Amino acid sequence: MWMLIRANALGGETAPGTGARILAACPDSAERGDPWRWTVELDESGPEPAVALDADASYISSESRRFTGGYTGVLQRGAGEQLVVTGLVGEALVAAEDGPWERWLRAGDVFIVEGEDAETIRLSLAEGDAAVQVITLAPRQTKVLRWVP
Repeated sequence: MWMLIRANALGGETAPGTGARILAACPDSAERGDPWRWTVELDESGPEPAVALDADASYISSESRRFTGGYTGVLQRGAGEQLVVTGLVGEALVAAEDGPWERWLRAGDVFIVEGEDAETIRLSLAEGDAAVQVITLAPRQTKVLRWVP
């Protein structure tokens, strides 16, 4: 499963204390009753936008990578893992490696991919100042992470 969340879709929700913009969370509200697993925030107060991940370390391990202008390559999502791709500056194209879909990301957009089977995603950044942050979330206690939007 994959989901694209546009920068303006969340209505400017901010994190208490930091003022960073909440881009995505699992779950996205306490009213759901599901246990909290992770939150991705975008801090735009510094000279460059920065992505921060707050996660339940007993349940999830994570790795974060930043890609910049002109990069073209593939992202490997292992079975049961989640990828959180956040547009920071400029534009980036995410696409199924050999598949029928592609989506353009802009600053503040988030693209989330999950599933039981491994998957390869192509990432292509526009030349110039384009930048994205890619966070890989892997389960510690289960075989598959599920995202509850």
